[in-house]
Amino acid sequence: MPLNIIIVLVLAVFMSVLGLILTTKATNSSIESARDLNARLKSLFEITKQFRETLHLDVLLKKIMESAMGLTSAESGSLLLYDEQGNLKFQVNTGINSPTINNRILKAGEGIASWVVETGQPVIINDVSQDKRFNQEFDNETGFKTRSVMCVPLIHSNEIIGVIELRNKKQGIFTKQDKALLHSLADQASISIAQNRSNERQHSDFIHITEILVGAQDYMENKKGHGRRVANYANLIGKQLKLSDIALRKLYYACLFHDIGMLKIDITERGKREKVLHHPKLGYDLIRPVSLWNDSADIILHHHERYDGDGYPAAKKKDEIPLGSRILFVADTFDVLTDKDSYRKPLDYEAAIAEIDANSGTQFDPLVVQAFKSAIT
Repeated sequence: MPLNIIIVLVLAVFMSVLGLILTTKATNSSIESARDLNARLKSLFEITKQFRETLHLDVLLKKIMESAMGLTSAESGSLLLYDEQGNLKFQVNTGINSPTINNRILKAGEGIASWVVETGQPVIINDVSQDKRFNQEFDNETGFKTRSVMCVPLIHSNEIIGVIELRNKKQGIFTKQDKALLHSLADQASISIAQNRSNERQHSDFIHITEILVGAQDYMENKKGHGRRVANYANLIGKQLKLSDIALRKLYYACLFHDIGMLKIDITERGKREKVLHHPKLGYDLIRPVSLWNDSADIILHHHERYDGDGYPAAKKKDEIPLGSRILFVADTFDVLTDKDSYRKPLDYEAAIAEIDANSGTQFDPLVVQAFKSAIT
């Protein structure tokens, strides 16, 4: 066989083997890349689940930042949100040690993050020294050396509410895959942030409405501060009886509103017993339709039932009476007995406790009385 043909055959075999090696390496690389992506997608799923379960905004924002950096292997990052005044403010900063950045307001046109919120477009810049949008003042202020940046907007209901900015991938450069993952995380984060803010506003409204109604009761004769004091006494009793947090919450609001039915009785008739007897039912009717407090309504309805069945409005007795109502009855009575602004001459604490103890088993539940005495003395 001529030498040139042998050389050609050898070269052909060599190229075939080389191609096989390169193909195998490419295939292995693809498999490795797919495995990495799958792991990160699973992580993203778990992360978004955690977002939904986080109730406090500060905790949520830290989780978002930590998760974004973990998914993309970034060295540092910041999460900025618009506040109620329309200022874009640094809320969370991770991987940098500079307290001056916290809560700092980012001015319009200042840096890459500002460009992203203005355009609504995510961006990867793997060499910030070549990009005029990069603001060197950040590095000067923090002492951090930024090489690369990946930034995505936080968008909810077609409105930009903030931005996530990550800096310096630990190995290699930020990729399109990194950007896609961060964008998906940002979508879920935006929903959770908006929901969390809505919950905080509702909670704030709830507190204000509660204060308004409690304040309205304070204007009734002999009732100033009564609901709050009763709630404090009842809470002590409830804890002594080892009630759950949910049960204590129901009891607390029942105590605050136990006399709210009096507001529906004409002011000129509040001293008439036949009218006063209706206030538990009137209070129940007011509170029951309100989802914020409807689980406290039954406690209000029965807070004047006696343990021996001689109370009102339903003449229930013993365990037929909700435990919360039995606790409220003792706490209410104790405050009336000791309040200097009450309609009767106040007793000192010892005399009031003795009065309640004397009516244990008839007017009051003995178990509740014992818990009351243990808690108050």
